[in-house]
Amino acid sequence: MDNSTLDRAAESFGQWQAKLIFEKKYHKKKSRAERRKIIRAVRERQKELKKAVTNGPRGLGRYLRGQIGLGADEEIEAPLLPRKLTPSEYQQPPLELEEELGGEWQKQIKPRVASMPHFWFLCHIKWIEGYRLGDDGAKLTGAFLAGQRRGNIHESQTRNFLRRTGGIFVRGNVSVFSDCPLARAWWRHRLATEVFSVTEGTITRNSAHELLHRNRPSWETLVMLSLRQITAINQPKARAAIVHYLRSRPKGRFDKSDVKAVATALARLGLRRSLNNTPMQELYRVQVSG
Repeated sequence: MDNSTLDRAAESFGQWQAKLIFEKKYHKKKSRAERRKIIRAVRERQKELKKAVTNGPRGLGRYLRGQIGLGADEEIEAPLLPRKLTPSEYQQPPLELEEELGGEWQKQIKPRVASMPHFWFLCHIKWIEGYRLGDDGAKLTGAFLAGQRRGNIHESQTRNFLRRTGGIFVRGNVSVFSDCPLARAWWRHRLATEVFSVTEGTITRNSAHELLHRNRPSWETLVMLSLRQITAINQPKARAAIVHYLRSRPKGRFDKSDVKAVATALARLGLRRSLNNTPMQELYRVQVSG
């Protein structure tokens, strides 16, 4: 994707999201009357978004372009979405679909770009306009708005839309990796391919991908630890050691506490030596507490 398009979209994308969400922590010093006024304006914008979704692909595409300042005829260079997805496939891509997408996009998307929420948002505009995510308003509603609901329905639906189309700013840098289904698919495939490479095939890509796909809370914990707390596990050998440990759990069952335990153990080892220069067999034997 052209860098100028990405750069132009970045700022307007963030500003648009901020206008669609009411976060109490950002308005603590305002009076009750001021907060009510802001909430009314936010609700109107949320209803506008929902109306655009229900209008179908062409109407939604026009609306989204308008929100980030893209011309109606301005080309978006996005990786091909190989086939149309149903709402359920889109929200929770099965392992086979993640494999298909990861393989298709492996050489088309660079990691630096794949970590940008606005990149995936631009891709979504292209896919929406190409009828790849639904050919009418009902299917788009099922894909983007349905699902998790807390409190006000317009707020919940808006947050669902923002999470799925690139990530929501209030969740920080974790959201694009965890909340955006198609970005999540790409990253899981990439990490599985990385594990296969550093273990020289002793852990296959398919088995690593299946493990990363198996448990959503565990995947989110791995992402959050990598980005915010234990950056040492961003090293390829460390991630492979995590996959190995989770595969070794009794009956193949693990949860987010297992992810945190092995990540913490690797971080302790990383204080003494470079994890990437440590033999894999030694990393496999790291002592995990608990």
